[in-house]
Amino acid sequence: MRALRDIHRPLFVLGFAWTLLQFPLRITAAQFGQQLELFAVATNLATSGQFRDPFGVPTGPTAHVAPVYAAILAVAIKLFRDPVTVTLAMMVVNAVLFGWAASLLPALSRLVYGHTAPGLVGGALLAASSWMMPQWEIALSSLLFLTATLAILRNGAVRAGAWSGICLLANPACLLALAVVAVSRSWIGFVGPDAPRGRRFAIPVAGLALVICAPWILRNWIELRSPFFIRDNLGLELYISNQDRASAELVTNWPLWNVHPSQNREEAKLVASMGEGPYNRLRLRSTLNWIRNHPGQFVKLTALRVWYYWFPSPRQGWPAYLYWIISAFGMWGLWTSRHNRWAFSLAMAAVVYSLTFTLIAVDVRYRFPSLWISALLAGCGVTELPDRVRNRSAEQ
Repeated sequence: MRALRDIHRPLFVLGFAWTLLQFPLRITAAQFGQQLELFAVATNLATSGQFRDPFGVPTGPTAHVAPVYAAILAVAIKLFRDPVTVTLAMMVVNAVLFGWAASLLPALSRLVYGHTAPGLVGGALLAASSWMMPQWEIALSSLLFLTATLAILRNGAVRAGAWSGICLLANPACLLALAVVAVSRSWIGFVGPDAPRGRRFAIPVAGLALVICAPWILRNWIELRSPFFIRDNLGLELYISNQDRASAELVTNWPLWNVHPSQNREEAKLVASMGEGPYNRLRLRSTLNWIRNHPGQFVKLTALRVWYYWFPSPRQGWPAYLYWIISAFGMWGLWTSRHNRWAFSLAMAAVVYSLTFTLIAVDVRYRFPSLWISALLAGCGVTELPDRVRNRSAEQ
């Protein structure tokens, strides 16, 4: 397995050790409970074999969360049962995932820049900014997004499509970003001149990824009466993020804590009575109507969400400070490598990935699955800085 051979062991140890060290330092964000949608679904999956009821009460079949991490969590619940043991087991699993993602950046750096230095610095930055929260799928999403990108850059359509499909089943928000990478590979390429280009590469990759996702889409169509692509919660997320009392950050967003079905029993009853699919379509219509009637407020919220996505406030947790460093050096790194077509393509993928989160209240965990792109660019910025300073001094 190529991803195992690409592991940079010191970076893996750094990411693994740091995320586990957060527990005795009491800076971890680990928590589990029925009020968390992923845990509720995983518990139902482990006890009844049914993927349902994300809001702690019987609301029926769900696509509110993606299936891959929910299945992993369900296995842990089935095996260990005791909540404390489950939490500890998932913390170890996530420490492995965080370390693994950080350890792959030198391999990506070798492809993009021709040497590993930006990846070594970027991997250290990514490891340092990893925040242990095993109740969410951020570590898995980051690793799969990075692995799928590596597969697209250097492998044939079968591996690229397979990894892309698995990535989408874990985090469908990666769809457009992976499309950017695949289209870029179609025209730039990394292997020999006979490598598949254009439609001969992009279409098989997209087709295989769709085949892998198709059973879950079909399941959603049958269970929820609509062929939602992996998850169906966009209507709800837009609704709680775009209304009169909404704010740009998730931690201060009043509707999340008062209107969301996981917090509001009456809203959960409405989900149960309508079914999750029709409920999300209802909330989407409500949101679009509010946006039409409040365009100025929507624009202001969107602008603030864009800012907080790239430069989060300390209210979102201690990683916010590292995100600032990564964003600032990442912009500098993109400028210094502006003639590198792959660096530019990855930066475009990061921007495209962010688009969904300009429409909903933001949180640092939303950006983390794509943070490795900014970290790699930041690594380039850091490694280029001494040469730039020396050159400037020599010119003077």
